[in-house]
Amino acid sequence: MHFVIHYGLAAGFEDDALALARRLFAYFDEAIDSLALIPVAENEFDLFLNGCLIHSYRQSGRAPRLADLPEAARTRG
Repeated sequence: MHFVIHYGLAAGFEDDALALARRLFAYFDEAIDSLALIPVAENEFDLFLNGCLIHSYRQSGRAPRLADLPEAARTRG
């Protein structure tokens, strides 16, 4: 599993992005092949799994969470 988290540094999402990364590691542990935290200039907080956008802050108005992951991914944890 390859996770990428884009977060708006200026928007103040850094702590939330780090917390999400910790939750992902706590849940998926060794199933994670990589996890990248990428600061972006925009007001974004997005979660990608294996190159696919799983959740977008801009589209939903809320931060991504574990429950946003597809059931197939959650059962790998």
